Amino acid sequence: MKPTKNIIITTFTVLLVLLSIHVMAAEYVVKVDNMQLGTVKVQETKNGWISVSEIEYGEKYVVEARTLCGKNGMFQIYEATFKTNNEVVAKILGTNKNGRVGITLYMYYNPKSPSVKTFNFDSPNFVILDNNFIIPHFEMMLRMPQPTMNIIIPQSLFDPSKTEKATGIAQLKRISKDKYSFSYEGTEITITTDNFGIVKMEYSNGITVERVKK
Repeated sequence: MKPTKNIIITTFTVLLVLLSIHVMAAEYVVKVDNMQLGTVKVQETKNGWISVSEIEYGEKYVVEARTLCGKNGMFQIYEATFKTNNEVVAKILGTNKNGRVGITLYMYYNPKSPSVKTFNFDSPNFVILDNNFIIPHFEMMLRMPQPTMNIIIPQSLFDPSKTEKATGIAQLKRISKDKYSFSYEGTEITITTDNFGIVKMEYSNGITVERVKK
């Protein structure tokens, strides 16, 4: 029996969906030297990038984040929830609209009444950078490569002594076809890519984030 047109179309559609799932979802392992610190799971959806980092360093903490970007590649909405021992300890809400970036921090010292702080920055061209191994933020930077870029690190705003370092200038250099060097605030990261995105990130402090082979 010859395959009908409908069967061919259905099969082709299924293959496209499976291929999309393969391309859009990935898992990474975080290590320092040969010791595993945790994992990062990433998925790109129509509603933005979803990233979940599970890191165990003294105690286990989880960062669940969603980042939605505009057509220019800059972030529009960034949401992150921080959990320790399965309890919410902090949240971040970042917005980028009308030429202003707003970052609101929620700190759950009291679970029923969080402490709230809001910071505003008068620039629409900030590239958001989460320092909890949020792979999508690096993916976005590589999709709109620039030699220099203004970055904002929301987590630094939690610590008053680091507020001034929450924004700065980052440098991105292309070493070869599939390799980049990204540096900011004394930290340098070597990023290796392939056709599906980031394969490996090697930090100058010895931490490595590498995609799990399937």
